[in-house]
Amino acid sequence: MSRNRLWHAMAATAVLALILTGCSGMNEKDVSDRLGREAGLNGALVEVQHPGLPTNEKIVVWMFVDDTSAPAVADDVTRVARVAANDPDLAGKDLTLAAVEGSPADHTDRVVLGSSGVPVMAAVAETVGGRGAEEFLELSAADVRRLAGQQ
Repeated sequence: MSRNRLWHAMAATAVLALILTGCSGMNEKDVSDRLGREAGLNGALVEVQHPGLPTNEKIVVWMFVDDTSAPAVADDVTRVARVAANDPDLAGKDLTLAAVEGSPADHTDRVVLGSSGVPVMAAVAETVGGRGAEEFLELSAADVRRLAGQQ
């Protein structure tokens, strides 16, 4: 292999390694604890997911709540947005939210947690905006700022 081809192969490998390890520097536990406490929830679980490619970033927030009615969850979403808009790890990010009845200790199995969301997000979206269906509400960064009163 020529020296030029070898250099290109090494550079491509280095770039690929950076891309594949390009996960968020976010400490999910710290962000979860902070968000749950500051938003007045029973708890929160923040996950950084990478659908499709390692470079794709999707932030999912599981909100643990007592009242799962649409109006109460809309209030929870608004409080989460206020915290997220000013949080060093969440500010400027799109968020996907789900409301789960109870506390994190009630839902230790993440596989089961994935189907534990309360199907009120379409009604919540009518109140707060974003796109809601079944258990999930998607808020753009602009939606988060708007709910936080920053626009």
